[in-house]
Amino acid sequence: MKLHSINNNPNYSAIILAGGNSTRMGFPKPWLLKKSNTFLSEIIKSYKFLGIKNIVVVLNEKFTTSRWENELIEVESNATLIKNYLPNKGRLYSLQLGLKAVKSDLVFIHNVDNPFVEKETLEKLTNHTELNGVTIPIFKEKGGHPVIISKLVKKEIINNYQNYKILKEVFSKFPKKYVEVKSNSILKNINTLQELEACKYELV
Repeated sequence: MKLHSINNNPNYSAIILAGGNSTRMGFPKPWLLKKSNTFLSEIIKSYKFLGIKNIVVVLNEKFTTSRWENELIEVESNATLIKNYLPNKGRLYSLQLGLKAVKSDLVFIHNVDNPFVEKETLEKLTNHTELNGVTIPIFKEKGGHPVIISKLVKKEIINNYQNYKILKEVFSKFPKKYVEVKSNSILKNINTLQELEACKYELV
């Protein structure tokens, strides 16, 4: 089944995971800058441009203090914000918090450490969605993010996330479709100062 235009299909939502402690970076990754936008705002903007209206951000509550007031106003004007008060419970815990708030059966999962979102990549994923499992972008045989999960995967994570250690274990129970994309941006993660430095020319 092909979904040629996401603008005509409200069955997609997006979750942006920003519930971690950013320990390796030493600074909140959501509030790092790409051009004039924070990582978080840049990702939100990309999904809104694609036509996705239901965008949920799961954010570590320690990054929601008054120090970040202006950044938070920007996020909350464009997405639903969920505070994670228990970040040490891990990524799956953050994800199920977000999944409880999404309204659709098909959900993009996007990590805040990758602000490089390309419309062509997102559109290709929506045009080749695995409706009973997981859709994974690949570049030169390497899998990356964001992924799309179906209603069945969504339900499993919400109900049984505590039975798994990592997301890959959940995915192993469902059909997977690998979609070849043209950009290596799906492989990028910025978790350390060294990785930030390596991408500095792409961020300005």
